[in-house]
Formats: sequence, structure tokens, C-alpha cells
Amino acid sequence: MSTRSPEPEPDTGPPATDAATLVDRQAIVSIDTLIRPYLRRTPVIRADRADFGLPPGPLVLKLEHLQHTGSFKARGAFANLLLRDIPPAGVVAASGGNHGVAVSYAARCLGVPARIYVPGISSAAKIARIRGYGAHLVITGDTYADALAASREWAASRGAMTVHAYDQAETILGAGTLGIELAQQAPAAATVLASVGGGGLLSGIAAAYAGQVRVVGAEPEEAPSLTHALKAGRPVDAPVGGAAADSLGARQVGELPFSILTGHAAQAVLVSEDAIRQAQELLWDRFRLVAEPGGCAALAALASGAYQPAPGETVAVVISGANTTVTGFDPAR
Repeated sequence: MSTRSPEPEPDTGPPATDAATLVDRQAIVSIDTLIRPYLRRTPVIRADRADFGLPPGPLVLKLEHLQHTGSFKARGAFANLLLRDIPPAGVVAASGGNHGVAVSYAARCLGVPARIYVPGISSAAKIARIRGYGAHLVITGDTYADALAASREWAASRGAMTVHAYDQAETILGAGTLGIELAQQAPAAATVLASVGGGGLLSGIAAAYAGQVRVVGAEPEEAPSLTHALKAGRPVDAPVGGAAADSLGARQVGELPFSILTGHAAQAVLVSEDAIRQAQELLWDRFRLVAEPGGCAALAALASGAYQPAPGETVAVVISGANTTVTGFDPAR
């Protein structure tokens, strides 16, 4: 979580120690039924690790970047807006970009006013999509933490409902529906790799699988929030930087996600900036798919050897995040 100040309004739910007990597979299955009419069931590709220059072995790519709004964030956005009582002032969210896009889209679909705060590092593609969905956009500060502080101040003054990007039960329950889908699509998977910033997606996946698979979070070396938290035994400040900072740049992993992740023995690996860029290139070169840097961190963990599977281990990799302009590699190759 990017700041330790208390929530300014009373609609943020129970403390993490209590809320963690609400985020389990049964609850996620129920949420899946609720939000299913608003989502795509994103496809998977079955491949071989040899496609990425690795020793042969079964590989599944979950193409969540084909979800509405270009990322898994739509799942948590709809869960929040459908489960909670929305005041006349509407909803407010802080985001590096993808969460803001998702909340804007869900609010438009449901006829709810939305105000989105993003930092200056947000990409032009994400800013354009937030505006395109009709939300009121405020660009403030240099990091997600700055945008979060500003959003909380506005919510307190207007009585709007905050939709946290990752440290909220409804957000995690929505993200967990990806795990329910993936378990149905790839029942042989023994390990799931997913990018991690604040921890919402990874904790949702961990709760959905409930210990049935190994869950591994991949995060940039320049934004190692989960790695720092696991070493410290609690969420602590971590550096924020690199090409994936607009999607994975939480200063701290969320308290609720951390509680869930440690409860399910989730792991974390670090990937370099070069490895992320190379993963983007490989995804394009092998499958003609384009994803943003943060959406390729999990693939980078596999392709770079940061995570090394056993020879026969089926690995599922979540690709999530397509709100990008194609820079940093040559798509004409």
C-alpha cells in the first residue's frame, strides 16, 4: 500500500486481519457469477517453453490483456461497483493507469459518476482511455502514492466511494475470478506466474486456487514491493521506478494482499528492466501479441530464468496489460 494514513471515509471495509477471512475460493466463485455478464472469458494459448528458447516443457499463456479495458482490473472494478452502495457523489479511484481505466469503464457501464486520480508517470495511452470512458481525470504528483493521497482528500470532502486498486476485499475478490477461469482452462497447471505491484491480482489468484498450485509473483527490480515485504515480514516501503512503474509501482504491497499471500505461501521473483523488454519482444515475435511492460513481467520471470520450472511442470503465465503505445521494440520484425 502506498501510504499508511487511515482511510478518510467509513466504506473501506473491515481491517485486513478480518477481511482476509472473507477472501476465499467460495466467495470468489460467488463474485464470478455476479460480474460474469460484464466480463470477457479471456482465452489461453497452449505452447511450449521451447518457443522462448527454454528447455521444452508445457506452458499456458492466459491472455488477460484481451479483457475489457486491457487488463484484469475490470474484474475488481465491477466487483466494487456491484457489491457496494454507491453514494450520489459517485466513485473515486487512484491509479497508475489500468485501475483508473477499469473503474472509468465500469462506471460508464453502470451509469455512475467517476473521478480518477493518476500521477504524472501514467502513460498517454492510459490517460486517453480514462478520458474516453467519460471519467473526470486529475493528473497529480509524481507517483501512485501522490495520486492516492489526493483521491482520499477529495473523497473525504465529497462523500464519494473510494475504489482501492488492490488493498480492498472487493477488488481482490474480483481479481480472483481470473484464477477460477484459469483453473478451468488449464487444470494441469502446477504453477501460476503473475505480475505483482500492490498484490491484488496475485492474492486473488492465490485465494482462488487455495493452495492447489504454486503461486509466484514477478516484480521489477526497480519496484520490489512484495520482495521487500516478504523479507521484512510486513509491508514496507520499496523503491518505485522503471518502465513498469505505472502499473506495478506501488510503494508498498497492500496489507490485505500480503496477509492472503503469506497465508498461501506465495513466492516472489525479481526481473530486470532488460528482461521485461525482452519478454515484450518475445511475445510479439512468437505470438504477434503486444502487452505493456508490467503485463510482461511474469513472462520475463520465466524467459529470463528468474523462475525455473521442473522439466514436466505445467506453468501458466498471466499476460495482463495492453494499454500501451508500441515503443521500446520494433513491431515490424
